[in-house]
Amino acid sequence: LGTLYSHPFTTVLRLTSFPDGHAAEDQIEGTNVAAYFDRGWCATENAWASLTKDSRLSLDLGKMRAGKEYDCRSLVLDCTKAGGRGPPLQPSAFAAELEKKSFT
Repeated sequence: LGTLYSHPFTTVLRLTSFPDGHAAEDQIEGTNVAAYFDRGWCATENAWASLTKDSRLSLDLGKMRAGKEYDCRSLVLDCTKAGGRGPPLQPSAFAAELEKKSFT
């Protein structure tokens, strides 16, 4: 699974927030409604995607806004704003971060 997220030529689409008007309480029982950055698998997948991938290939769809029409260029520009790749964490720091996350 890590290969899919970390491959330098795949595009990763991250949905870091629910769409405007979405209510977490409308989800079926048992659905993980924790915030994206509090989820263990999301943190792991995001870390994999940040290892080798050009930031234009890791899009945060949570930055899209209702009512705005997107073409490919504007989608990439909006979905990569203020969310470039950070440096990879050392294994011990990554493990410590994962201890704070929830897994389902």
